[in-house]
Amino acid sequence: MPYLPFWFFEWGALLVFSLYTLNPTVLTNNKTAFYVLVSIWFMGGILSRFYNYERNLNFTKQLQRFILFSFFWSILFFLATRFFSEIVVWNTTVVIKFILSAFLIKAIAVIALFKLRQRSSLFQENILVYKADSGTNFIKDVRDLKRTGFNIYEADETLFEESSLDQLVQKTLENNIKSIYVPLDIVLDEANTHILSLSWNKQVRIKLITNYNSPITGRNAHFYGLTQVLSHHVSPLDSILFRIQKRLFDIVFSGAVIIGLLSWFTPLLAILIWADSKGPIFFIQKRPGRFKKPFPCIKFRSMAVNNRTEKSATRNDARVTRVGRVIRNTSLDELPQFFNVFFGQMSIVGPRPNLTSQIIQYSKIFDDYPKRMYLKPGITGLAQVSGARGGIDKDIEMKHRIKYDIFYIRHWSFALDIKIIIRTVLNMIKGEEKAY
Repeated sequence: MPYLPFWFFEWGALLVFSLYTLNPTVLTNNKTAFYVLVSIWFMGGILSRFYNYERNLNFTKQLQRFILFSFFWSILFFLATRFFSEIVVWNTTVVIKFILSAFLIKAIAVIALFKLRQRSSLFQENILVYKADSGTNFIKDVRDLKRTGFNIYEADETLFEESSLDQLVQKTLENNIKSIYVPLDIVLDEANTHILSLSWNKQVRIKLITNYNSPITGRNAHFYGLTQVLSHHVSPLDSILFRIQKRLFDIVFSGAVIIGLLSWFTPLLAILIWADSKGPIFFIQKRPGRFKKPFPCIKFRSMAVNNRTEKSATRNDARVTRVGRVIRNTSLDELPQFFNVFFGQMSIVGPRPNLTSQIIQYSKIFDDYPKRMYLKPGITGLAQVSGARGGIDKDIEMKHRIKYDIFYIRHWSFALDIKIIIRTVLNMIKGEEKAY
């Protein structure tokens, strides 16, 4: 991450300044007061976006953020002196010194960043722009701004036609292009919706260009002059904060299950599996994960050892053992996948990982099938709790699963995950007709 040195520089310089300047005239209890100071400093930076380094940043915008940062930090610091009066003391001179130091450090960082964006390839980004009217205006505004660090590749409409999609992908790869900027009115045309499909396989980011008077806008829209740019998001999980939230939940939940349940349940079930049929306790099979990357999917073995592992189970399948029929009906055979979750190969909730043979088969039938691998596969999912699980007798059954999976990807929320988990537990208790 190229901006990490700037964060270290700015935070490090201000931390050094704080230690030497705010002690002891402001801080009477050094350790606790220091934590209070850093907390309000962090909050002030978040509220003012003081440490954002977006491409359309300029001196005027940064000055506005500095004023906001100074305002928020001063208010928060003043409140801290009231709520923590025994450990934090207000000192106007020191506060002014702190704010001026923040200004000086930020000025050095921003000037250095702008210079690096003009001269260093590490801080530059190659982009491809659809050269329509709004695309041409965007190019002009970017070049007028001068400090974006964009290297612009222009392309006419022929490269964006559906028949030229492979050539478009090849061009992005050859030129290490990170983002494609396309006028909004172009992708709203039904004939060009294929352009947005590039977002699904993470080949490039799609940015939508529109003007200041567009009926469509966004809270995080960026302006280059009067040209507005919106990011096209496939899922709410494109946000790093939501991804962190989901991952933390996965780690805590899977860790609790591993320690609280699997630590004692596994030996008990192992005895039953061994007594019922010869073979290992676990069945480990390579399955395609996110973006088709294979991972070892772990289950309790529920079938007699056989060489037909790429064939999905059917009702009254002769391969299923007596113990296997019970644990499959209650979904207990899936419990070891909490290890997959803990190690980051799966998630608690997500599209179920299909067999490699199914991916080959259904990718040819349904264009939307590969989209379900946009997220990590899950132990349970919206399709499973909605009745779309078990063997697939007709292609239409897979189509229903795809619809549920894409809905989940497009409309993910933490509340939806909790709802799916609760419904999964209830289904395990009462049993499911298609769990075989």
